[in-house]
Amino acid sequence: MPDLAALGQLHFIRPWWLTGLPVVVICLLYLRKARDSLDRWTPIIAPHLAAAMLVRGGHSHWFNPISVAAVITLTGIIALAGPSWERQPSPLVEDKAVLVIALDLSGSMNQQDIQPSRLERAKQKIEDLLALRPGARTGLIVYAGSAHSVIPLTNDPDIVANFLVAVVPEMMPRTGKFAERALPIAYAMLRDSDVPGSVLVVADGTGPATEQAFADYFADSQHQLLVLGMGAQDGDDALSDTDIPLQRAALVELADAAGGYYQDLTLDATDVQRINRRINNHLLDIEDSGRPWVDFGYYLIFPLALLFLLWFRKGWTLHWALAAVIITGAGTSPSAHAAEVRFIDLWLTPDQQGRYYFEKGEYGLAARRFQDTAWRGVAFYLDENFTAATEVFAQIETVDGLFNLANAWAQGQNYVYAVETYDQVLAMAPEHPGALKNRKIVQTIIDDINRMSESQQSEGGEQSEELGDEPLRAEGADEKSWEKKEIEQFSADQILSDQRIRDMWLRQIQQDPSVFLSIKFLMQLERGDAGETP
Repeated sequence: MPDLAALGQLHFIRPWWLTGLPVVVICLLYLRKARDSLDRWTPIIAPHLAAAMLVRGGHSHWFNPISVAAVITLTGIIALAGPSWERQPSPLVEDKAVLVIALDLSGSMNQQDIQPSRLERAKQKIEDLLALRPGARTGLIVYAGSAHSVIPLTNDPDIVANFLVAVVPEMMPRTGKFAERALPIAYAMLRDSDVPGSVLVVADGTGPATEQAFADYFADSQHQLLVLGMGAQDGDDALSDTDIPLQRAALVELADAAGGYYQDLTLDATDVQRINRRINNHLLDIEDSGRPWVDFGYYLIFPLALLFLLWFRKGWTLHWALAAVIITGAGTSPSAHAAEVRFIDLWLTPDQQGRYYFEKGEYGLAARRFQDTAWRGVAFYLDENFTAATEVFAQIETVDGLFNLANAWAQGQNYVYAVETYDQVLAMAPEHPGALKNRKIVQTIIDDINRMSESQQSEGGEQSEELGDEPLRAEGADEKSWEKKEIEQFSADQILSDQRIRDMWLRQIQQDPSVFLSIKFLMQLERGDAGETP
């Protein structure tokens, strides 16, 4: 059922059908008058005599063929008018608002005027926001004197949360507070998005050039700016003499200059709930004009069909036995769902049933009903069953089929197979825009994995290898066992194709993500990938 906010958009797609309502009302009044026995005898018997001579029933018998016909007609007119209150989602486009988070990692974020610290509270708020956005794509940027991409857009909140825990001001290669240097990275992330997104700045202040840079960026952008202030304001007892107060006025001016929204920190989840509503509402405001409305008139076909079952012939009768059979059949079925399926089988083909469940968002059930291979693969894909999706898409040897197969490989983190499949698509259609863009993204992931693998060389003489189950011997007990071995490095192909190597590599990465991120940021700074200029 739609909520009250959605009902505020209630309208009719084909409103001219509503002109039939007055006609129906007039016909009902005429029939009611014709059925009134007193009115029928008025022309023949004087009204005061007819009132004394005619006997009326003790109650009004409203459940009759005319009443049922009136309900059927009114329901049919409303169905034909096409009531609607929401837009249709696109089946092959991400229908989640995209969010890029720019987190301030300057030294002031370590202050403890809010417990346990500004940075830790910011991390908690970001995790709360991720929990409100299941399946939505989120990217993470950190900035101080330079800005760096921590995680590109991903729909896996666990990945963002794992690296979010590791970020600390001490890992930043340069000190400062330049939020504007995160804009080029945010632009690169949002450029690959097909839907309008939001940039959330979580900070306790701004730099001198920040406001103008953000105003220029968002002046011609479909994206929006959100700002979450972290810290106690001047005059708060929580601030010590050495603490830097929250620059609330500067952050409010930053949001206003970019046409955005500023949110104060709250003790409960009110702040992140408001931010999440802003994110979703922005997507609806931008995209609603381009998507067709959902015609809910089709759903009125089912009550109409049930009402017609009551109408047998002139002088209609009620077949209560038939109603009992239907009710008994539903009650004795293994489940309500089984009864629903059995009923729908009478009216819809398997592909129509699959589309019905698809529109309801029950993608797993839709995939089991679809007979069409392409739609079954899409349903598995949207159900995030990427293993099944790859098996289905592998059966379609067309450009679109291979492209969908490559996307399913990529979403299932089988990046090497994804690149190989994108290459097959480009061999068949060299100018395929989706394959060109997605292959570049996946290849970047593979290159990052290669660089991360190279950076896993031993720190302080520690080698990247498994020690096995044998205990370490005392020094000098077996000199051969202490001979230096060549440090083994793995390529992305090896890591992604061999589960054992992948698990070992991930264990090495997970030992200390902050060290990995520090190395990554330094490498970005050396290559010039960091956002150093607005």
